[in-house]
Amino acid sequence: MKDVLFYGDSNTWGYDPATGGRYPHAARWTTVCARALGPGYNCVPEGMNGRTTFFDDPEKGSRNGLTGLDYALQAHKPLDLLVIMLGTNDMKYTDAEGSAEGMERLIRRALTVNGRFGTSSRVFPEDGPEPGTASGRHILLVSPILLKTHIRERGDDIESSARLAGLYHGIAEAYGLHFMDAADHASASRIDGIHLGPDGHERLGLAIAECIKGIFETV
Repeated sequence: MKDVLFYGDSNTWGYDPATGGRYPHAARWTTVCARALGPGYNCVPEGMNGRTTFFDDPEKGSRNGLTGLDYALQAHKPLDLLVIMLGTNDMKYTDAEGSAEGMERLIRRALTVNGRFGTSSRVFPEDGPEPGTASGRHILLVSPILLKTHIRERGDDIESSARLAGLYHGIAEAYGLHFMDAADHASASRIDGIHLGPDGHERLGLAIAECIKGIFETV
């Protein structure tokens, strides 16, 4: 059994732009992915509306992904793979480079979680370059879908979201992570230009499942 944690924002949570509620469980990309992977995988969704890489929302607490990561990792350990898809909500506070800085912080925190919680059981196998660290092969970094609309009063939101894939790919190469660009497989709904529609959830879930299968076939 392979244990996989999906750590993301409202698109991982399953936000429905048509209703403002949540898609049915079976329609979310995390469920589509789990179904495609089959019984040999235990897939745990950990999505939250508004979650950023490391920025604080001045109006809503608990949205800082860096703060929440350790809680999620400790709650769902042991893990064979962490799938991270964040960055869209960062565009409210920064540009693509700022989001990439936040993602790199998240990656470093994930890879060193065993050493920082040394008296506890391990989250990942300790197979990294230093004691208490894990190798990047336990992380799949997914660059999010592209924005189709501005989510704040700045003209570079869409352009910034388009630059994320290249920056995230560079992070993946630097830390030895697996990488996938969600925008190659799905796009934002026409309703709000931010969230996945039903077809997008289906396509993304199937694409990530194929990526995960490939990861474990090569391990």
